[in-house]
Amino acid sequence: MKVKAFIESHKGRLMIGAMFLLFCAMCSVMTIAFTYSNSKIRAEYRDIADERDKKVELLAVQVSEMKAKLDSIPERTAEKTADKVKPLVEEEKK
Repeated sequence: MKVKAFIESHKGRLMIGAMFLLFCAMCSVMTIAFTYSNSKIRAEYRDIADERDKKVELLAVQVSEMKAKLDSIPERTAEKTADKVKPLVEEEKK
C-alpha cells in the first residue's frame, strides 16, 4: 500500500524521471552508433590513404628512374660531341 500511495503522490515526478531516463538511454544508444559508424568511416579512409600512398610511392620510383635517365643523357651527348670534335681539332693542328 505504501508503494501505491507513493506512486500516486509522485506520479508527475516519476513520469519526468522516466522520460529523462529514456532520453539518457537514447543518447547512450546514439553515442554507441556514432562511435561504430565513425570507426567504419575511419577504416575506409585509412584504406583509401594506403592506396594513395602506394600510388605516390610508385610515382616516386618512376620519377627517380626518369631523373636518372635524364641525368645520363647530357653525359652521353657530351661524350659523343667530344668524340666528333677531337678529329676536327687534330686536323686543324696539322
